Amino acid sequence: RSVTMEMDLRLEAAALSEFAENTKDDADFRVPQPDWQLTAREMLVDEWIDGIRLSDVEALKAAGHDLPALGRIVIQSFLKHAIRDGFFHADMHPGNLFVDAQGRLVAVDGGIMGRLGLKERRFLAEILLGFITRDYRRVAEVHFEAGYVPVHHDVADFAQAIRAVGEPIHDKSADQISMAKVLTLLFEITGMFDMATRTELVMLQKTMVVVEGVARTLDPHLDMWSTAEPVVRDWITQNLGPLGRVQEAGRGAGSLLGSLSRLPETVTRAERVLGQLEDASRHGFSLDERSVAAIGRAEAQRNRWGNWALWVIAGLLAWAVLG
Repeated sequence: RSVTMEMDLRLEAAALSEFAENTKDDADFRVPQPDWQLTAREMLVDEWIDGIRLSDVEALKAAGHDLPALGRIVIQSFLKHAIRDGFFHADMHPGNLFVDAQGRLVAVDGGIMGRLGLKERRFLAEILLGFITRDYRRVAEVHFEAGYVPVHHDVADFAQAIRAVGEPIHDKSADQISMAKVLTLLFEITGMFDMATRTELVMLQKTMVVVEGVARTLDPHLDMWSTAEPVVRDWITQNLGPLGRVQEAGRGAGSLLGSLSRLPETVTRAERVLGQLEDASRHGFSLDERSVAAIGRAEAQRNRWGNWALWVIAGLLAWAVLG
């Protein structure tokens, strides 16, 4: 499916358009807009980008860019797109990233994009925060709440296994701790508890490995966890705190109002079905010719088996009497 979508450049243009719309208010990140009038199935034309490719570290230094700051922008931008928007660039190698004259990160090539639903975004945010705060019980609970781990397993046992992943990283310096490695180890542990492979999470994990590599090229001593924490904590505060609960209640109320607005149509359909059932109860159910023929064949077969059974029983009785 990904290959099919990547080969149709109109879909890539649509991905860039959505990506640009999601990030239009981000001060340190931008996406080139596609030119829809010049784009077709086999041709993509988008806005021209003047910038330095992120892989050209020497050119970035010569231009006076702050490399550690760019490393933080890479990590935080990726997490914002994944957690805040649920739509992230899944091919963030240095060749697809530029820095413009204003110091903004510019991403091109939207052929491979990843999506996360609200459940997956909550899962990612809470497990990252759980590892940051060493709350392994909460990390375990999130797996069960998301339905990723079967309920016949014990939460405490799962939390113990997760501790085996989390504790070793706290004995290392910040620049030795990898979020991508932690996710990799976590998925290995969850396999012991019958957690099925999640395609969207594998895509996320793969992209995180690449993003970490890019960020560490810019700043080998970058603290991934402290860089990630503001983005993760902000999303959790907005979406899982009091404000988030109000918004969730609003979404629930909207769904309820939508159902109520469709209630007259539902009642009309229900009355029509009930009327048909009443007619059938008075006059019998009408069957088409195929149904009648099928019933006849089944009845004939049942009669044949009944006749054979009677002949066998008669034979056995005769043999018993004569014997």
